[in-house]
Amino acid sequence: MEETNTSKIKAYCIRQGVEIPAGFHRQPAARYALIDLSVSPNKLIARTWFKHEGVITYLSQYGAGRRLKILDFKDQVELTLTETSHLIPGDAF
Repeated sequence: MEETNTSKIKAYCIRQGVEIPAGFHRQPAARYALIDLSVSPNKLIARTWFKHEGVITYLSQYGAGRRLKILDFKDQVELTLTETSHLIPGDAF
């Protein structure tokens, strides 16, 4: 059986010591997730996204002044937001 995004994200958070908010369990997770690195312990953003556009919209509305790690759990890579508002793949995790 194929591993779900929810289980992949939970396993990643447990390995990395990232706090999982209760709201994360309210619906099945999509492939893109954000980790807030500006808090201690680091915390998963409860919402996940299916498309780059959703991630970019969230970052433009709520990302100011926060250090956020963008993760693609389908391709298992970290993403970077460019100055032209595109997400490009980076290092594998």
